[in-house]
Amino acid sequence: MASEESQNKPPSEQSTTELITSAKLVAEAAQSALKSDSDKVDKAKVADAAGDLLDAAGKYGKLDDKQGIGQYVDKAADYLHNYQGDNTTAPSQPAESKGEESGGGLGGLANLAGGFFKK
Repeated sequence: MASEESQNKPPSEQSTTELITSAKLVAEAAQSALKSDSDKVDKAKVADAAGDLLDAAGKYGKLDDKQGIGQYVDKAADYLHNYQGDNTTAPSQPAESKGEESGGGLGGLANLAGGFFKK
């Protein structure tokens, strides 16, 4: 679980234990969704934990936040960290040119994450 103290830490200061806890929380939420128990999941906590994992992936993968796949990982992590829960949505992102997206595979990650949390 992404504790409240880990929410205030930059990704570079998150411990391995905190990241494993975040991964466990996301995995448990996925299991609940498969069992049709997604209404019992605290979606805001899961979104924040998934954002922590994406931040760590960007850090450990040394991804550039300004170009390539790193920009999509960064945007997806920001979206997940800003997710509010069932009754609200994450802040809207400005429209971007579709021409910038090249087959990185993570361009639609934020949309995929948003679709999971709308259930």
